[in-house]
Amino acid sequence: MKTKSIFIILFLLGAFIWVMPSYSLNFGNILKEVEKSTKPPEKSQPKPEPEKTQQPQQTQQTTNQNGGGGLIGLGNSLGIFDKKTSKLLNQGVNTLKALQPIGYEEEKAIGGRLAAEVFNRYGGAYNDPNLLEYVNLVGQAVADVSSRPDIDYHFAILNTEYPNAFATPGGYVFVSIGLLKMIDNEAQLAGVLAHEVAHIARKHALQTLERSRSLQGISSLTLTVMDKDPGLFDKLIDEVSNVLFTKGLDKNLEFEADKYGREFAYRTGYYPGALGRFIQKLGASKKNQGSIFSSTHPTSGERYRLLNRSSSRYKKASLYPILGNRFKVAMKR
Repeated sequence: MKTKSIFIILFLLGAFIWVMPSYSLNFGNILKEVEKSTKPPEKSQPKPEPEKTQQPQQTQQTTNQNGGGGLIGLGNSLGIFDKKTSKLLNQGVNTLKALQPIGYEEEKAIGGRLAAEVFNRYGGAYNDPNLLEYVNLVGQAVADVSSRPDIDYHFAILNTEYPNAFATPGGYVFVSIGLLKMIDNEAQLAGVLAHEVAHIARKHALQTLERSRSLQGISSLTLTVMDKDPGLFDKLIDEVSNVLFTKGLDKNLEFEADKYGREFAYRTGYYPGALGRFIQKLGASKKNQGSIFSSTHPTSGERYRLLNRSSSRYKKASLYPILGNRFKVAMKR
């Protein structure tokens, strides 16, 4: 009786995913969003500088001679730190300033520009509105249960036969028609999309960018900063492009995306072993040799083994659906 109840719940959940409205079904809307994100911020009028008040002579001398105020300046003035220690401490403060998190508006600007580059590099959009709607339904479902459900996600299909998938900051997710043709069921599709959503939810590309040498000495990356220095924005885009399309993210970040992607698909109601099964299939396929996965991701064997080690945490996983027939109907339709 208990097993029967579980199947009824899963069936209703699957039906809900099938009919729920998509937030981003029209490819034109995605392009408009990309356009909006890549549009340079409007020039703002410079704010008048507040009048500087004259500081006491002694305070100015202490600040200038001892490398600034705050605790470090106080330590210097009292003779607690020697010059070498003071220099190291100041360098540490500058490093901390350079690691301030990148805001969402800036993330959208960076991700939108990269999204346009994905379309340019990988065949543009695959023209099938029905299939795009289906991918959006599944993608939005896993995004809604992710660790970052409060941003807008946009899912698109790339017109290339190579099995590729990408995620750019700000909520942009891409899968190629070649990858969709390799997938066997909806649970595998959910796992693949959830892996990409996990990259965005965990801010993996932004973590890499925040460690960039281009941002050294910048306390925070804002639209205003990028507006004042367009060359900086171009340099950051080049760096992230190199990571996403050539070098690949750190292996541990890919493993983390697998772990969280499986979890997000499981929360949605899908069989949690589906992502691992697809990774296995991808590794064994000759098509993978032309895919970006082969050059920018850890080996399929490594990814599958790590997922398999922790698979026991999903009790009664076999009761969760894979929805193979529904996926095949969507692909044929």
